[in-house]
Amino acid sequence: MNIILGSSSPSRKAVLESMGFEFTIISPDIDERAIRRDDPRELVTAIAQAKMDAVLKMVQGDAIVITSDQVMVVDGQVREKPATKEEAYAFIGTFVEKPQIATSATVVCSTANGKRVCEVVEVTVTFDPIPQENIREFVETEQALKYAGGLAAEHPLFTPYVHVDGEWEALMGLPKAKTLEMIQKIKHYG
Repeated sequence: MNIILGSSSPSRKAVLESMGFEFTIISPDIDERAIRRDDPRELVTAIAQAKMDAVLKMVQGDAIVITSDQVMVVDGQVREKPATKEEAYAFIGTFVEKPQIATSATVVCSTANGKRVCEVVEVTVTFDPIPQENIREFVETEQALKYAGGLAAEHPLFTPYVHVDGEWEALMGLPKAKTLEMIQKIKHYG
């Protein structure tokens, strides 16, 4: 069956590739900042569902569609993608001081049978001290503006300093084990 990743995230693309799937990408065109919820789990769920609704409007034929959203939570504060370099520096500046909770919602839908499932996964991330030159290089090239909390843990500038309590792929924005489980659920529906 045709698989569609409803995301322009290079991290999610890498996770899906590592799962051995061939897929196409459709980037959902939604205003994520227009969707607000106080609870981080509800926020990522609402955004991932909105992405799914947008992508499904562009899908023709039978397909399994996957969308996801992620925020980082620090001391109860939700951190989405930084809006500015200054905000990215502020976010990254707290990495060593406080644990980050990566909260991700993934939605998987079959256009063949209409079945849609959503799951939320959280992993805790801690960091060893990150060299300032690594942070500067990442932020000044504006890469930090593409990731929740300014974090791209899989980037070589950060990987040696990252510790994840949970599945690494969940930190990358697409939990591998949970996504495979969800695909099986919708395939065997009805």
